[in-house]
Amino acid sequence: MELQALQNWLTAEVQPQAEAIDQDPAVLATVLRQMGDRGWLGLSLPAIAGEAALSPLQVWQAQAAIASASGALAFLQTQHQSAAAFLARHHPGDRRLQGLRQGQPTIGIGFSHLRRSPVPLQAQWQGNQICLSGQLPWLTGWGFFEEFLIAAPLPDGQILFCLIPASAPEWRVSPLALAAMGTTGTVAAQLSTTLPRDCLVTIQPATWIRDRDRQGILSPTAFACGVARAAIRTLEKHSLDSAALLQSRLEQIEQAIATSLLQPERSPDRALDLRVQALALMHRCTQAAVFSAAGAANSLQHPAQRLYREALAFSVLGLTADLQARYLTAIATAD
Repeated sequence: MELQALQNWLTAEVQPQAEAIDQDPAVLATVLRQMGDRGWLGLSLPAIAGEAALSPLQVWQAQAAIASASGALAFLQTQHQSAAAFLARHHPGDRRLQGLRQGQPTIGIGFSHLRRSPVPLQAQWQGNQICLSGQLPWLTGWGFFEEFLIAAPLPDGQILFCLIPASAPEWRVSPLALAAMGTTGTVAAQLSTTLPRDCLVTIQPATWIRDRDRQGILSPTAFACGVARAAIRTLEKHSLDSAALLQSRLEQIEQAIATSLLQPERSPDRALDLRVQALALMHRCTQAAVFSAAGAANSLQHPAQRLYREALAFSVLGLTADLQARYLTAIATAD
């Protein structure tokens, strides 16, 4: 895909209706479908005939561009992108991969609960069938996705991944009242079901979520930088000098992230520092946008209000104990 084509579409079609996307699930569903129609729901998938695969840096740039146009769209589509990339990694010959680029089918994910102790959803074998029982405190995309890629630990600690149709009668979901990105169909779910073995995707080591978090420290910085860009656009209408200073800092951080993404062996400690810097700058930019808009920023119709809330949501996306400690220390010791 051409990143410029994606950027052009985001600027012309998504950015002007960002507030509507933030408040109306039907509008969000439309733009998600439009992404699929253009084949943009497989950013991390392998190359196809006549088109090269995107590099990690290009995927980061695409995700930053989406977040800069609409946080709700960025948050929702990354669920499908993550599921598609996971299936491609563990089933590279799966004939469904091409369809996933178009969102056929659309697939969500459910594995953030693996960071909790004890893990609230458990799996076990019953003969040749998979039994899942427990809770998913956080599941995004209900009403948008046709299937969900769900993870749960087995009694020996290994992590089982399986695909479950959203239409399965065993789901019991409760909507979550969110301050930000409430249109994304984020629910709490209870699940008690027995599945055939062909629902199994893979079984991974017990350390899977920790390994994933360590390898993917920089990925969410795309959302922080995207929101920062959007806030700077808003700020430019009121204070060009402030916008220019923040833009300069944003470019420094983006360049440092790009350099790190191009390094095959990068330091997790350095990546954490860059993640903290990106988050801190996102909050500075969105706060500046609120101040520049004054009382108007308290309106749900104002971009500064939406961006301020999106910054909250992206702060806790993929939050690990290491990141939490590092960020809190940075806040407490800041001049």
